[in-house]
Amino acid sequence: MGLFDRFKAPRTQEDAPVASGVPEAPAAPAHHVPDIDDEPGPFSDSVREHLERLTAAADADIASLDPGAFDAALTSRLVSAERIHSTGLGFTYASRFADHVHEVLTLDLPSAVVTLPDSRVAESGRRLPSLINRGRTNLLELLETAPVDVDRVTEGRRGLWTVIGDTPYTASFARFLNDAAHRWLPDVDDRNGWVFALPYRHAILLQPCGTAAEVRDALELVPDWAQRMHADGISPLSKHTYHWVDRQITCLTTENEDGTMSVRPSEMLEQVLGLGRRAG
Repeated sequence: MGLFDRFKAPRTQEDAPVASGVPEAPAAPAHHVPDIDDEPGPFSDSVREHLERLTAAADADIASLDPGAFDAALTSRLVSAERIHSTGLGFTYASRFADHVHEVLTLDLPSAVVTLPDSRVAESGRRLPSLINRGRTNLLELLETAPVDVDRVTEGRRGLWTVIGDTPYTASFARFLNDAAHRWLPDVDDRNGWVFALPYRHAILLQPCGTAAEVRDALELVPDWAQRMHADGISPLSKHTYHWVDRQITCLTTENEDGTMSVRPSEMLEQVLGLGRRAG
């Protein structure tokens, strides 16, 4: 078994390494806004009924929005593909961002984040491309204004970057990862892209891949941290790890039956490490 072939299942708090820059179990955001991601999974009939009640309760707020307010609140967001489709509310319009992660539309209201199912999108009377463009524009504007904490986390001589924010759209900033990473880490060498993870909606794990040492850090640390933060964080998104380069995203992890994660570098990362892609 190779160095990056398998990682252990998420460790207990007692087993977690001591790290600097971020707590082992990231704290809940100071201003938590509820939405359907707060519901535990898998979705039972009772949970689906609760989601339907939440949707119905939000209808009055949505109905009161004039077109300008609707457009101002419309925001694109990245969500767990499995969770969003298991609600049973219908999200056939959702587009794929990466393996296990889809992009949907939401309304960012003062009292809640309302994720829009097919029926609500249809009721808007607007063409889907125009809604998506507006949602992405608002997300990009939020990226430029929302404060986040960018910290270097180290384990011995190895390290990675964490991006933590109060806004429930923090992880969704990965939709514009190149712009976001240059904003947060303007001086790093990103010639070979980034290894990143979106463990829960308030967090991004990030590591540049300019050198072989940085790639090793990324492949050794990001999957492990992603699993632990996915298990511990509020509103989990994805336990998987990805490689971004030239707007192409490759999922580097697969989940095994025993709960461990297998990791395989992308072809570019193997080249940086001096490894050859083995036949078969």
